[in-house]
Amino acid sequence: MKTAAGRALDRIERLAHYLANAGVLPYDDPDSACWREALRNVPRHLFVPGRAWAQPMDDTAEHLIDLDADPGAWWEAVYSNSAIITQRGDGSTDVADVRAPATSSLSCPHIAAEFLRLLEVADHHRVLEIGTGTGWTAAMIGFRIGDDQVVTVEVDPGVAAAAATNLTAAGRSPLTLVGDGALGAADHAPYDRVHVTCGVRDIPYTWVEQSRPGGVIVAPYMTPHGQWGEQLRLDVLDDGTAVGVFRGGAAFMMMRSQRRPTKWPAYPDEGAASTTLLDPREPYQALQHGFGLALAAHAPRVTITSAGWEEHDPGEWMWTMRLRDLNDNGWALATACPGQARTDIVQGGTHRLWDDLQDAYMRWLRDGRPDRDRYRLTVTADSQSVWLDQGISSRPTT
Repeated sequence: MKTAAGRALDRIERLAHYLANAGVLPYDDPDSACWREALRNVPRHLFVPGRAWAQPMDDTAEHLIDLDADPGAWWEAVYSNSAIITQRGDGSTDVADVRAPATSSLSCPHIAAEFLRLLEVADHHRVLEIGTGTGWTAAMIGFRIGDDQVVTVEVDPGVAAAAATNLTAAGRSPLTLVGDGALGAADHAPYDRVHVTCGVRDIPYTWVEQSRPGGVIVAPYMTPHGQWGEQLRLDVLDDGTAVGVFRGGAAFMMMRSQRRPTKWPAYPDEGAASTTLLDPREPYQALQHGFGLALAAHAPRVTITSAGWEEHDPGEWMWTMRLRDLNDNGWALATACPGQARTDIVQGGTHRLWDDLQDAYMRWLRDGRPDRDRYRLTVTADSQSVWLDQGISSRPTT
């Protein structure tokens, strides 16, 4: 019978092979070879509790994993391309209680490796990590450049304590701090790289301030509309600003200070009714193909609270998109009526959110349906803006 170490070694090699063949850590890339070596030296199973919730990144159903009850399933989940949920409801409920939101996890290897490669770390770099979680990525970075060059910040004391235990078990010792990641860790700045493991809608300027010119910030940018996220890489400039590009999709738990409301207040008025020929499913389906960033650029206050089939009257189902204003009392409902050409719109509040969304969608179409790689994000001391790069001489618009 194989020992735990033997089982881990076989599974690590299988995981490394998967990531190489998937093009995430390709065999012909020297930087990827460093991360595959980190995989071998930072065993992932040391960062997973005996009881957790697996979210496979394929068609396999989510499920509870329990090392004592079914060790085979536990090992399989840990070394597959699965996210492992380790906390729900900020620790207020059991990890198997799917009614509560997931609030801490070990990211799936595929997306974690993509973000680590985006960092482009070198031996001399000093790295700030925002969101320690289980401690796995802090340990990976520590193996790559040295633990004494890594500072990792976790907002949840219980999660931080568990991470410290995991790191010790793995023989790693990055500086682990408990605090608000939005504030960074000024006492240990400046940093060459900032690695963010929680979703952010607004980039805290402190991360720019605490980075050297030429430094890099890598983060899951969760667009204001709230449906899909983006892999964001920001370059810090010598004028105190940062400008970034989008490299792929991402879906992460939000930084706790930037979470959307779990329950929205009642609509403040009855709203104004109108109709349009635009089917709301068209812009909704385009969100992950570039329009999501166009919406962030042109209507950043619009958030989509739900979209899909709703039963409006008994037996009467209609496809409905619900919009709310992140900053004010605006709201809108767009309902596609089956068998009819029209879409019914009802909207109220200070801003007409459906009008803003439709205008942004038409602008995106006129621009030629630009994909994510055409958009940029700029962060200054006073503002943040997403903008379409029209060419080498283009500048963000306000």
